[in-house]
Amino acid sequence: MDVATIANSANALNSLKSKDVVENPKGVIDKDGFLKLLIAQLKYQDPLNPLNNDEFIQENTGFSQLEQLQNLNSAIKNVSSKFNKNDKSYAASYLGKYIATDSNNIKVSGSKIDPVQFHLAKSADVKVSVVDKKGNNVANIDLGELKAGNHKFVWSGKDNKGNYVPSGTYSVSLSAVTPDGTTIPIEKNAGKVVAVQFDSAGIVLVTDQNQRINLDNVKSVFEGGG
Repeated sequence: MDVATIANSANALNSLKSKDVVENPKGVIDKDGFLKLLIAQLKYQDPLNPLNNDEFIQENTGFSQLEQLQNLNSAIKNVSSKFNKNDKSYAASYLGKYIATDSNNIKVSGSKIDPVQFHLAKSADVKVSVVDKKGNNVANIDLGELKAGNHKFVWSGKDNKGNYVPSGTYSVSLSAVTPDGTTIPIEKNAGKVVAVQFDSAGIVLVTDQNQRINLDNVKSVFEGGG
């Protein structure tokens, strides 16, 4: 047996007996564990084949990068924690305000039909188109010229032939054209927030029309009624 083999065997035995052995039962290494491994590697390296400068620099660089990543992760968690603490007070600021989303869907259940609320920035002629889940146009309604502000439209549930449609989910599209011929965007599902709820779905805003809207789906907030 040559000298190198003996030296390696002795070093391995000493490493196992040493109190410097790094235990990592979870298979996860942090910067302290990385540093312990680096020190142990330097302490028990083969004297006949020591760690060269390039390898040492690479491992030291790896340690620095690991430390930076962990510091960044801690900073992100800290910021996230602060946002979470402010979520409830932020959501409460919506109370009494009008909100709008870009949702187009309404539910029809017999005679019960979800209202469509919307907000106009300017006076405009408004038309409504109702489409079923297959993409078929079932109803077209002309609401005429409406003033700027908040409005509510409740579909009769009848198609273009005057027949009541089956229960289900329908998509409603609205278009608005001002007296000078300009098409303007319409903010849909506007409603006054009367309650804020916190549940498994996240933060939910309840409007005066009993609509439940997730805070993440709110597209705009504005003051005042129609």
